[in-house]
Amino acid sequence: MLKSVFAVAGAAVVTTLLAGPAEACNRGVEVCTFKLFNNTSVKLESFWASPARVSKWENDILGSKVLNAGGEINVNMSDNRPDCIYDFRFKFADGDMVTRNAVNVCKLGRYTLNE
Repeated sequence: MLKSVFAVAGAAVVTTLLAGPAEACNRGVEVCTFKLFNNTSVKLESFWASPARVSKWENDILGSKVLNAGGEINVNMSDNRPDCIYDFRFKFADGDMVTRNAVNVCKLGRYTLNE
């Protein structure tokens, strides 16, 4: 179902809302968290986030959990690395995969997945 929406909508599929400067993370010192909101009609099965400089995807952040349509979770990006720029990949229950590059997790307060 989402495949045609993602193909047509392009960059509008995932919307990044930035937190104010007071909420920015000081990598390596503070806990960096953001809310991931699934504002689609399809369950999110997997979510990967890797520093942009890394050439392969790391562990699935959701693990054995899922993020239901309309649901949200807190994502903790504290990994003791100095990186702020991450690439995200999302896999939905209908098989659709969405990748977003160069997301600044140090300034991210909320990340919303839209159809």
